[in-house]
Amino acid sequence: MATLNHTNLTTYNVPGLKEFFRSVFDFQVLEERGDKFAVLRNPEGFLLTLMYDKRMTPEQGYPGLFHVGFLQPTQHAVDRMHEALTARNYMAPKPAQLQRGGPPTYGFYYDAPGGANARCGEVGRTHPTWELSRRHYWRTCSS
Repeated sequence: MATLNHTNLTTYNVPGLKEFFRSVFDFQVLEERGDKFAVLRNPEGFLLTLMYDKRMTPEQGYPGLFHVGFLQPTQHAVDRMHEALTARNYMAPKPAQLQRGGPPTYGFYYDAPGGANARCGEVGRTHPTWELSRRHYWRTCSS
């Protein structure tokens, strides 16, 4: 089976987005090429490349529902992520129950530097399919 192990995000602010992922989500910077390109890796080994795109601007970013997600096992863990953001002067909205068409989940969305949108939320708990996914996800992350 193939595993998703990296992604590339384009941005108009590589240094700002790099610092966001580094300081809040423990990504390590592996390589940089000026302020136009960076390769980062998180503690689980996921690779994230950030590339400058002159077509992206604060007014013209990603499509509306696009986001990168940081699922957490509990509401308390979501709250801790929110505290980590605000401690670093990233002003994220307070976590709340989110209803997006499926079971409600606890979390928040945040407009990260450089045009990316990040979601921090609790893995859904009220639907059997979500519960199975949650058990598999956390078993995989803890092994």
